[in-house]
Amino acid sequence: TSENLVIGGGSSGKGKEKEDAFSVAQAKDNIGATDVWVTGYIVGGDLSSSRCSFTAPFTSRTNVAIAAKSSCTDKESCLSVQLSSGAVRDALNLMDNPSNRGHRVLLKGDLVGAYYGFPGIKGITEFELD
Repeated sequence: TSENLVIGGGSSGKGKEKEDAFSVAQAKDNIGATDVWVTGYIVGGDLSSSRCSFTAPFTSRTNVAIAAKSSCTDKESCLSVQLSSGAVRDALNLMDNPSNRGHRVLLKGDLVGAYYGFPGIKGITEFELD
């Protein structure tokens, strides 16, 4: 008997459907992919090329960081997230919504090699916050 098991990526980990969302690690391995789903936990914000804040108060509405674990405090383990103006920024930013920290989020957008100095997702078109 054998079984195939994919962790953090639904049945295929292709990212094209919510059920197959990339994990943070898979997203980093698929830089350049467009219009894909990524899942992780909101762990911080106030991104710069040299730092990420993991504790409140937060001062920026334009970005957050997500990670595979809600307890993450290591920038290198995170994926940066650009929060464009509108519904995405209003709902997800930690300055106005500090209680979002630690919550799981699904994001649909484009994977980039660097946003504030580390791999990220930009151009969010859809999201779900658990």
